[in-house]
Amino acid sequence: QTMNPVPTEPFQPSFFNRFGQWLRESLMVKLLSIGFILLLLLIPNSMIEHMIYERQSRQGQVFDDVSQSWGGEQAIKGPVLSVPFTAKYAESDGTITQTRSTAYFLPQHLEVQGDLKHQIRKRSIYDVVLYQAEIRLSGTFARPDFKALNVEPENVHWEEAKLSLGIQGMTGIKEIIEMDWSGTGIRMEPGTADQAILPTGVSAAVPVSANTEKHEFSIPVKLNGSKNFKVEPVGKSTRVALQSDWHSPSFVGNFLPDQREVTAAGFTASWQVLDLNRPYPQQWKGNDAKFGGSSFGVRLVKPVDEYLKNTRSAKYAVLVIGFTFLLYFFFEMLKNLRIHPFQYLLVGLALTVFYLLLLSLSEHIGFDAAYLVSAIATISLITGYSAAVLGIKRLVIQLFLMLVVVYGFVFILLQLEDYALLAGSAGVCIILAAAMYASRKINWYDLKEK
Repeated sequence: QTMNPVPTEPFQPSFFNRFGQWLRESLMVKLLSIGFILLLLLIPNSMIEHMIYERQSRQGQVFDDVSQSWGGEQAIKGPVLSVPFTAKYAESDGTITQTRSTAYFLPQHLEVQGDLKHQIRKRSIYDVVLYQAEIRLSGTFARPDFKALNVEPENVHWEEAKLSLGIQGMTGIKEIIEMDWSGTGIRMEPGTADQAILPTGVSAAVPVSANTEKHEFSIPVKLNGSKNFKVEPVGKSTRVALQSDWHSPSFVGNFLPDQREVTAAGFTASWQVLDLNRPYPQQWKGNDAKFGGSSFGVRLVKPVDEYLKNTRSAKYAVLVIGFTFLLYFFFEMLKNLRIHPFQYLLVGLALTVFYLLLLSLSEHIGFDAAYLVSAIATISLITGYSAAVLGIKRLVIQLFLMLVVVYGFVFILLQLEDYALLAGSAGVCIILAAAMYASRKINWYDLKEK
């Protein structure tokens, strides 16, 4: 007698099995997990941006240290002729009060000629651009007109007249300053006649009298400096001519040069400024005028700033990661693949490491070469990993080509500068259009359909 088999019930998956299956196949869960990973990757990206800022600040500190030891930024203000006088005032009771004051006079004509020879000093991994300037200031002072200042000639102390020249970086003075004053050689001493007008600089007592129509002067100055070199247009007519062997100048200040020529061998530039172009007069007494604030000149800058380009490159991280995730998502949906969120995370981290490689390499081999090396390393890493994950050679080739296009497009954006926003907007529009075209026939409610 045979025994009848016991009927078995069909297998019923548990709640946890059904929940796990839903997690694997739910489109909403997949999109949420990709979005969460994308937001999570913003953390290391922001850390890299902060690191770029720190390295840039470190570069600035090195520049400042070397510059201060060499001479710092230089600005020439003057020359200014100061002549003391005694002012008399009648009080209400009839007594006469006498006070001592100073009248200031600026030159009728000022001509500044300068030759800036650059030097490159290296500290740690940074190159610092310095210069040594040979400057000659020449021109004429007219006879001081005290009548225009309502000062009686007999109250003027002509014998105490001083000529002051403001120099911003006193540590950069490399030679004794001996000026020519109407044919007489006079050595200039440290300190100015009035620190309220010229805080730092040199000065010398000069012979001035009411009988002399004009005084000619010539002042040679040899200075060490860095970054900026500026001149204050104190003449009624000021002409400045600068030349240098530095090939990347940036003209700064209140006035741009009237003529300039920049070549690979250096630059030349010239300015002509009138007293009408500035807010203070040619002569004043006491504190009647606010002197300064109209300087102009040139800045010697490095033509390539690696940290600025690194910062701009890092701003495109979300675009690169988002586009790569979008490509993986379409591969997964259209080819019925299953890519785990952890694999998305690894790919995203590889894309983020690109910016760390770019920063570290650009400090040593330059930005363009660093970008090429970092892009090759990142694309090779992602392509090799994707070959194992996707398992379809054609998809891996497509991914490789798309990454090459994306990194090439970002590099072009970094070079455009003025048109980067326009080109970037057009690129994002094209990517969105391609995604809409590729997904136009997908039935998102039933992705299992053929």
